[in-house]
This record gives sequence, structure tokens and C-alpha cells, in this order.
Amino acid sequence: MAEPVEAQEALPAGEEGTREGVGEERREKRPPHPPHQAVLFLPGVLREGLFHAERLPRGVPVALGGKALKDPQGEAGEGVFALWPRTDEGGRILSLQVASRLREPYEGPQAVVQGVLLYADRERLVLLILPKGGEGFKVGLKRARGFAARLEPKKAYRVEGRLGGPYLLAERAWPLGKYLQAKKEGQPLPPPIQGRENPYLEPREGRPKEGAEGGGEGEARKGEGAREEAKARREPPPRPKEAPKGKGPGGKPLPRRDPVRVWRAPEEPPDPAPRTWAGPRPWARGR
Repeated sequence: MAEPVEAQEALPAGEEGTREGVGEERREKRPPHPPHQAVLFLPGVLREGLFHAERLPRGVPVALGGKALKDPQGEAGEGVFALWPRTDEGGRILSLQVASRLREPYEGPQAVVQGVLLYADRERLVLLILPKGGEGFKVGLKRARGFAARLEPKKAYRVEGRLGGPYLLAERAWPLGKYLQAKKEGQPLPPPIQGRENPYLEPREGRPKEGAEGGGEGEARKGEGAREEAKARREPPPRPKEAPKGKGPGGKPLPRRDPVRVWRAPEEPPDPAPRTWAGPRPWARGR
């Protein structure tokens, strides 16, 4: 189903009053970009200006914003509500604003964040949200278990996930431009970035793109060079030529060596009277 209007334009409360005056100047200076948003969808009840939800994190302040602030009686009731979260860079929710109650059944993702990726590591993602009016702000998401794919900073992404305790959890992502283009043309969604796989990563520096001109020749040259290098490593170095007998390297005669006499002690003759058990030991010769 198509996303509700509340999910397409997410503006933090408190900025709507200033967007008419100051916002017009910023719209002229700021280049057009895909719509940014940070929305959390939770089932709950809004009565007498107070919002209640079973999955609402404890201790998180909740205020009214958007349509719920302008017309609290018109948005009151029970159903799925669109909320604007504010988080720290680790993904912990700091505050929530109830924006509106959805009029149609909603079966989409629980959390949607669209913005420019500022930082990504194994534990968290930090995106910059630039709404159509007002100041930009950061939203952090904690990576869900199993979502370890590498994302590229300074690129716009759509991140979908859910609420896990007091944290926003990121489960999958798309390049924002490709996602919106498929939605606009009514085409099937491109494959998501999930698990450890990111099919949209560009080749690193020094590696030619597949199908690029000259890429085949470059790969062939690299392959030939690698084979020659491996062959050189396998072949043993050439042995030096053996010199003729009596001559040194280059055919030069060896230097003459004088014989050296080695003194050796004279060997003692065997004992003429070997020792026997019957008689006494004979005296050594010379005593």
C-alpha cells in the first residue's frame, strides 16, 4: 500500500511556526532533495491530549505535534499513530511527538528514517534529516542482530526497522533515490541492503568497474604480470659455473699453501703384563 501522507512529510513540532518566514529563504538557498523523514508507527490511543501505547518506552516524554497539535479532537481515538522520534547517536529514543492518526489500515514498517548517512559502524547508524522547512537534525539507529552490511557515508538512504525497547533498530536499507524512483514509476522495489550484503557498493579505487572500456585489457595485463611473477618465484636462481680443478673463480690459480706439520704425542706400547685377578697389579714401567 502507498505510504500515508504523515509518513511522507515529517516535520518536528515547534518548527512549523517559523517555516513560513525563515523557511522560504532556506528553500531558495537549499537545493531540492528527496523528502527526508523520521517516523515511528505505533498503535495506541489519544484521548484528552494524552497518548497511551503498550510499546511506548518508559520514561520517554511524549508531546503533541503536527495535526495532533492543531486539532487534538480530530486526531483523537484509537488506531495507528505516526510519531516523530528524537534520538541520541546511539539510537536511544529521547522524546516523541504524536503527529497524527492514520485513517487507513497500516501494514508497513514500524520505523522509517530517510536522510543522509553521516556515520556507520558495526553497532549504529547516524543519519542527517533535512526537512523541507526548519532546521536539520540527527537520528541514530542501533543495528539489529544480523544487519552488518557496509553502507557508504554522505549518501542518502531509506532505513527501515522497528522499535526494540528504548532503541530504534535498523533492519534493512535502500539507496533513497532508487527507492523513490521505483515507487514513482510503480515498479517493484530494488533489492534491499540487508544481512551482510550490499549490492549497491561501488568498486574501490584502483579497481575498474565491470564492463568499463579498457577493463578487459587492464585485467589481462594484470593477469600476465601475476603469472610471470609467480613463475619467477618458482624457478630457482641460476647456479654459478664451477671453476676447473686447481683454479679459483675466473680461472685464476689458487694461492700456494705451505704444509703445516701437526705434532702428535707418541703412542704408549701395550702393558706387557696385563692385570689378572690372581696376582697383584704390576708396577708401571719406569718405577
